[in-house]
Amino acid sequence: MSAGKWCADDDHAAYEHRKMFNAWLDSDDDEATSLLKALGIGKVVAPSKALFAGDRVAYGEELERYQTRRLEFALGYGRLDDHWFGKNRAHFNALLEPLKAQTVVPFVGAGISCAASLPTWTAHILHQAKSAGFDPTDVLDRLRKGEYEPIIDEIISSRGQGLFMQEMRDAFDGVVVDVSLATMVVRLTRSIIVTTNYDRVLEQALSTLGEPPAELVTATEDNARIIRAQSNGQRALLKVHGDIRSPATYILSGCQYDDSYGVGVPDMKLALPRKLRHVFEHGSILFLGCSLVEDRTLKVFESLVFEAGLANVPRHFAVLEAPTDETDLVTRNARLAGLSIDAIWYPNGAHEYVQLIISELLDEVMPKS
Repeated sequence: MSAGKWCADDDHAAYEHRKMFNAWLDSDDDEATSLLKALGIGKVVAPSKALFAGDRVAYGEELERYQTRRLEFALGYGRLDDHWFGKNRAHFNALLEPLKAQTVVPFVGAGISCAASLPTWTAHILHQAKSAGFDPTDVLDRLRKGEYEPIIDEIISSRGQGLFMQEMRDAFDGVVVDVSLATMVVRLTRSIIVTTNYDRVLEQALSTLGEPPAELVTATEDNARIIRAQSNGQRALLKVHGDIRSPATYILSGCQYDDSYGVGVPDMKLALPRKLRHVFEHGSILFLGCSLVEDRTLKVFESLVFEAGLANVPRHFAVLEAPTDETDLVTRNARLAGLSIDAIWYPNGAHEYVQLIISELLDEVMPKS
């Protein structure tokens, strides 16, 4: 069969869209080998192509079974109990609608940069604290309680802001090798991405995809550019707490957080809360690599829900690590539901599930013909 005839007569494009399934069929996997044997396909160079060209019905049936198994695995089947697996399935299906409508806004936390081998913010602050001569056990205990701002203030007071910023640049401004997960995140949308990260991982992911640099939106400017980008489906990157190469944009200390968010209760007249408000009210946020514990951004969203009423807030989503304790999981799930955030939980410590889930989302929205 000629290449031209294959493409024209056998709908080769539909075959090419199933690269993962085809690769599995062509692999040495025992289950794939048994399946091909049962279908009567012997040793050929490309078993997947032979099945596609020879029996499209069988190819389609086995593709559906393969996709179902893969999706169930990604959503925690066998690792989470039936209750949480069922909720994951429901939330995954609900997320597909705004994703296909291109109204999803990825909100990217440190977990995505960790996949590119950068340190977590917790690890970095602990490193800085050790360098300042602080007791690491005490600092770690305080960080677990969410005391990031006062610890940063103490480190800067001890060592100086210049050295603190130098340590940040050393940690977060290097070239990273693996941006595969960040690239998948970028592919979820053609419009804006929000991140609390200072690093340049998302910029490198855009470059890997051959895209021009994204329009960088800062926390302090007015809302005009973020509104235009979100309304017109244009690429933009909102770096909530600053960009590593622009020290003037950093939000680090308690005073800087107060100036940007307000003291105590969020001040919705300030530029940063107004931006977060626009994103929260005009799309479905998908939190990725975020812990969603009690931080300033979450307090902004809580204020917005209180002001507007839960029924008037768009549905948002998050991919999150499940706590080991069932009671904690129930409590956290209820807390997020009260903010109109539907969580897709993955097994504790199994961070590779983030990539599996995003892969399934991309597969669902990818054109099939």
